[in-house]
Order: sequence, then structure tokens, then C-alpha cells
Amino acid sequence: MTKEPEAQPRRIIDFLSVVAISIFLISAISSCEETCYDGVQNQNEEQEDCGGPCVPCDTTNGTCFDGMQNQGEQGIDCGGPCNACITDTAVLAPDFICTGTGGSSYFPLSLNSYWIYKMPSNQWFQLAISEETQLGNGETYAHMITTGSFGTIDDYYREDNGQTYRWNGTLNAEEVYLPSNPTAGMKWTTAGTDSIVIESTSALLNSQNGCSYANVLKVVSYATGSTSGSSSYYKQGLGLIELSSASAYLDSAVVY
Repeated sequence: MTKEPEAQPRRIIDFLSVVAISIFLISAISSCEETCYDGVQNQNEEQEDCGGPCVPCDTTNGTCFDGMQNQGEQGIDCGGPCNACITDTAVLAPDFICTGTGGSSYFPLSLNSYWIYKMPSNQWFQLAISEETQLGNGETYAHMITTGSFGTIDDYYREDNGQTYRWNGTLNAEEVYLPSNPTAGMKWTTAGTDSIVIESTSALLNSQNGCSYANVLKVVSYATGSTSGSSSYYKQGLGLIELSSASAYLDSAVVY
């Protein structure tokens, strides 16, 4: 059965780059520990013990980021309304967020994988591969759902011979997201960009998550009409590890 997604004029990384600044200007979450865990919706909370001065509310993930087992979770921040509890010992290894799977893909699309990113002012967002679906061109895509501070966004990606494509619902066609065998200086365009440039395949990145990444793929995107680029950083076997325009860095990940 063919499923057509809603039109998405830009890939999620471009979208986050555009809206990040406005989000930070209008939203800041301060600590209010005395009421964030009292089981009552109060002190300007948007829901019981979340939103406003407390942890972000996410109706799809419940209280998945508060470090407590609650709201129907099967473990601390997992199971029930949250992502499935992980038992894979490789994924649970303390250095997994630094090393990844050891695979070759800069943008893994394996089912049930997810990535959680932290941003300033207690903001966050999550990317998760929820399912595979066939689109109008007959190809099968991984359905990636963004949740968190930017709301819910649906994107569709597939990999073919090492090249990653993203479905553009407005054009009803796919565009190159990341090329196969990237090399410094490679350049291409999409509907929402004047150019996307591979700046380096051997960048070094010291992340706020404590990891020192080597051999990082650095991609700079220039939105249409803009001379200021937005940098994205990718690690093989792990995926997107940092998005400079949103001051977002990878905080936790499960990649299969």
C-alpha cells in the first residue's frame, strides 16, 4: 500500500537551522524542582509535572527524560510511553555514544534507532526511525520522526549504493541528502539550498557530551539567498552528532 507523506519543503536539518533562534528567544525552561515531581499540574506546568518550569512535555514520549521510572514506564525513561528499553549490551556500553556501531554509514537508517540531542535552555529534540514505508516513486523509505522542542516533523530517507536520499513532498521527488564516498569539496543543491558543501571528511570535534570524535564528516549548507552557512557533523556508524546552528549536540543514541 502506497503512503504519501505530507509535503516537507526542507529536510529536518535545514528546518532546525531556520527555527532554532526563534525557539530560544521565546522559550526558556528554568528549574523548579519542588513542584516538578509532586504529581500535580501547578506552577504554570503545561501538564502534570512537565512543561513550563519543569521538564519539557512530550505527549508521545511521556516523561522520558526526567531520570525517573514513572508514567507507565517499564524502566527508567524507557518502555511504556517511551522508547523501548534497551538490552543490547553493545548499545548500552558507556562509550557507545562516542564510537557508534563501527559501521560505515554517516546516516544510519536502521529501524527502531533513535538519537536525542540537547540544546541551550533545557531544549531538546529526538530523531527516531519508526517504520519503513513505500512512497509514490515505488521506493521504500525509513520514516524518521522528530519530536521535542521543534514539535513533530515527519521525514523520509533511503540509502542506495551508499548514497542517502530524502523525499521532498513538495516536489514529489527525492533529493540527495548525503553522497556516497564523500570527499572534501563535493557540492550539490536542493530545493531549499543554494549549495551544500562537504567541507571535510576528517574533522575533529570535541563534543559537550564528553566525546572526542575523529574523522568526522562536516557538511555546510547555504540556504537560498544566504551567504552564511550552517554546519552539520556526522560520525560513521552513529549519524548526526552536532548541529551548529541550533547549538545542538548528541546526548544519547540507540543505533542498530
